[in-house]
Parts: sequence; structure tokens; C-alpha cells
Amino acid sequence: MLPTFLIRAAIDWIRHDSQFKDSNPYSRCEAALTLVRRLWHEEMGRLDSQSLEQTVLIAYWEEFFHAEDPMPDETEWRDGLKNHSSAHDSYEVWEKWFKENYAEVYKDNDIWKSVMMSGWANSHQCVVRYQAGHWRFLPSKSYLPAPAMWSLEPHIPVVKETIRRVLDEELRFYTASGFELKNDAGTIFGSLECLGFDSRIYTLYFPAHSKRDPVNLDCGNMVADIVAPIGNEWYRQLDHVIFAENFVDVTALTNRTRYVFASRRRMLELLIDHDWQNAYFQAAAEGWLVEEKSVA
Repeated sequence: MLPTFLIRAAIDWIRHDSQFKDSNPYSRCEAALTLVRRLWHEEMGRLDSQSLEQTVLIAYWEEFFHAEDPMPDETEWRDGLKNHSSAHDSYEVWEKWFKENYAEVYKDNDIWKSVMMSGWANSHQCVVRYQAGHWRFLPSKSYLPAPAMWSLEPHIPVVKETIRRVLDEELRFYTASGFELKNDAGTIFGSLECLGFDSRIYTLYFPAHSKRDPVNLDCGNMVADIVAPIGNEWYRQLDHVIFAENFVDVTALTNRTRYVFASRRRMLELLIDHDWQNAYFQAAAEGWLVEEKSVA
């Protein structure tokens, strides 16, 4: 099971369990954290990740702000958090305001920390992440809604295996083209739509004569764009061709994955002996999918 799916599935279950309907978002967040700890022990073994708790809290409040079916108390809470946090350009000022105005309920713990950070991030086009023992704000990119997550869930094994086969082919092609590949472990908590492919860091080193700096292959984001492209308002939805009528078209998935991965490889191959502009126009002329932002 993907760690991120376990976390998000537990959060969604808590949000919709009737026994929590008379509680509040804070209490449901506590319950989600407790459930994830139990499920993690059952599915993954030891609780050996020091960032599991913070990751669950961040995921809970992300779903809280983006849920398509908010409960009345969630609507009240998130409207209040949005309205108040948006008035503060500085997070530090917002945190001070929050602690002063909610002094009766506030406690110095990670749940309230995640409430404050997620509230401010949501109103300032950011996301919250917990990395190397520190809470951080990063630019907001996209979000896979819970309904799309559940539609994807039964197909995850076949989709992962299909993409894995294509990726293995691509890595061999890179080696044949003269690249040196370094494969390092990344975070175990990635984005669900990346299907675990963001848990490895693939660094490509150009042939020595090109004198270019190494690049990250960024498999996770490529997989996400294949499986669930960004639609309106930066929400991701499952690709309507690959997942037509609740089935996986493996041929369409294979062809799309090969095209996206090979497009990235062709651009990097051209950069061995060409400057960026000439490589870009050559790749485009050959019919490859090349985006300026991904190769600049």
C-alpha cells in the first residue's frame, strides 16, 4: 500500500464516519492521527518515520480546505481561517494574532501548529510541508480530490507496474546515450498521484564533454501529469482516455508514458551538444512534448 494512500484514506474515513459527526475538525484531526498510527503499524510495521505525525496533520488540513463535501462545522472553520489569515501578509503576524484571539483553546502542540500554517498557506497560494525536522511553506502546485483518489485506488497496482516497465526501459536508454545515473532514496511521503515514483531521486549526469550540471529526472511529477493532469483551478482529475469508463486502457497508458518520458529524454540528449534554444526547437520539430519550464 502506498503510504500516502493509507494516510488520505484514513482521513477520508474519519471525516465521513457517523460517530464523529457531532465532534469538531480538531477532534477529527486527533482521531485521524490515531487511526493512521494503528493502520501504519498493521500495514507498514514499525513507526520508524519521525515525520509521520506532521505529515498526517498536513494531509488532514489539506483535505479540510479542499473537500468537495464539507460538513457545516468545516465550512465555518475554513471560512473563518481563510478570512482571518488572508488579512496577514506575514505568517509570524498571523500566528501571533491567532494565539492571542484563540488563547482559551490554543495549546502549544503540532495540531494547532498545523492549523495555523495550513490556514495561512491556503490563503496565500502555498502548501505546508515538514522536511528535515522543519515546517516549511512551498509554492502551491496541485491537489488530487478525494473522489479522484477513490477512483484511482483499484487501478494503482496495474498502473504502477505499467509505468515501472516503461521507466526501466528509459533508464537503460539514458545509459546508452552516455548519461550516468544516480538513484537515491527520497521521501516516503509523496503525492498520491505520483504513485510512489517521487520516493526515488533520479539524478542524471551529462557526458563529461557537455560540461552541464546534473539534472533531476523528476519522475514523480511526470507520472502525476500522465495519470491525473491538472484541470481547472489546479485540481487534478484522472486522465479521461486512460481511465475511460472506470477501466484502465493499458495501451493508452503505455503509449502516453513512453511519449512523456521519451520527450524528456530527447530534450536532454540534444542538450549534450546544443544550447538550450537550439535543443528546444529541434525537439519540438521532431514532435516531442517539450515545455520550457521543464527544461530551462
